[in-house]
Amino acid sequence: ELARLLNYNGSYLNSIVQRRTGLCLFDYGMTFCFQKAERLLRETTLSVSEIALQLKFTNRTHFYELFRQKYSMTPQQWRKMQKSAEHSE
Repeated sequence: ELARLLNYNGSYLNSIVQRRTGLCLFDYGMTFCFQKAERLLRETTLSVSEIALQLKFTNRTHFYELFRQKYSMTPQQWRKMQKSAEHSE
């Protein structure tokens, strides 16, 4: 979708991003997605389903799977860990 919006060939856009960042376009975009997920989990009381929707995931399970792959825990576990770390400071 981004390639179409910028009027670039998808493969060409991916190669530009990869050369500059070392990440494929999907992984580069997911970096920002997870940064926002972290902020929402830490700073709001939104449910994980609501956060997944805000991040434009149409399938909550897919968000859970990607989150778990990156952090080796569920979003709820990550939130709980962050809250307990805040209280111990």
